[in-house]
Amino acid sequence: MELDEILFSRRVSAGMRLYYIDAKVDSKGQRYMVVSEIPAPFKPGKKKKQRIFIHAEKTAEFARAFAEVAEYIKDAAER
Repeated sequence: MELDEILFSRRVSAGMRLYYIDAKVDSKGQRYMVVSEIPAPFKPGKKKKQRIFIHAEKTAEFARAFAEVAEYIKDAAER
């Protein structure tokens, strides 16, 4: 495997931003997730990529927390 090879990826378009959620593997064979936020390509000026890394042992915890916050936002919008 290549260093930091992308094993699986999903893209989410959100107006002026693009989000990528990638599953990768490091040089030691450890898998991890990267969530990247990138300004849309048509937006003028310097583009700065923001990324967070989530190690394999924390992906389930992160997914649960993400789902809970998403559910809270959805419920609040319906009130």
